[in-house]
Amino acid sequence: MCNPRRIEITATRQVAEAWSREVERVAERSAQVTGEARVRQRLDDSVAAPALAALERALREGVPGWRREGEGFRHEVEGGYAVYLPEQRVLEIAAVLGAEVRGQGRANMRLHGHVEDEIAGSGASEYYEDGYRGRTQEVAEGEAAQEAEHGIARAVAERVDEAARAAEAAAASELLARAEAQAGRDLEARTAAERARLEARAGERVELVGAHARQAFHRLLALAYRDALLALARARGADDIRCDDDGEVLEIEFSLPD
Repeated sequence: MCNPRRIEITATRQVAEAWSREVERVAERSAQVTGEARVRQRLDDSVAAPALAALERALREGVPGWRREGEGFRHEVEGGYAVYLPEQRVLEIAAVLGAEVRGQGRANMRLHGHVEDEIAGSGASEYYEDGYRGRTQEVAEGEAAQEAEHGIARAVAERVDEAARAAEAAAASELLARAEAQAGRDLEARTAAERARLEARAGERVELVGAHARQAFHRLLALAYRDALLALARARGADDIRCDDDGEVLEIEFSLPD
């Protein structure tokens, strides 16, 4: 046995490799959706004008829990809100339900291409001139050639992957735009369906919300009646005016002159 000899082989191939790849993009959009059901109650036939005037004056000056919104004054209650519209003298009650809706879109595209180039690969092995343990030159040449071919195959795969990734990057914007457009259409359809469902459910709850809203409004109205009565009593020269309000019951006493 002598020192091993090293053999190196470099192989080149003119490669023409076709490739195909399926790519996909997914987009998602979301939105908050509300559904409302409303009822309106006219007050000018059931509430005295002086009380309404006092109520509106109190609202303009500021009442805790009531805030100006557009042409009216709004008060939040559980499950909805109430709005008093002074110009129309109408109490509007709304039951409100909300939900988050998500829409999804997918876009697919099959990309095709090919790689044409001269690609080289190298391989190396060792042998003994006396063929020690079967390590002949022929065996070493075969191993080196096989390694070179494997190198060519790896290089081809890398080139194909690079080309495919470049094509995918070039198509990414178009694919994403298509996916987002589909997500938008899906969201629009789901939003319409969810809004209809919420409006139907709100319609079932408007009576309960109305009870809370009217309770808040009647409390406000009681304060208006109090102010109207006290103003009337003072205007007529009343004395011994006493007003007790424990939040549940409002008592007013006064004496008018003979």
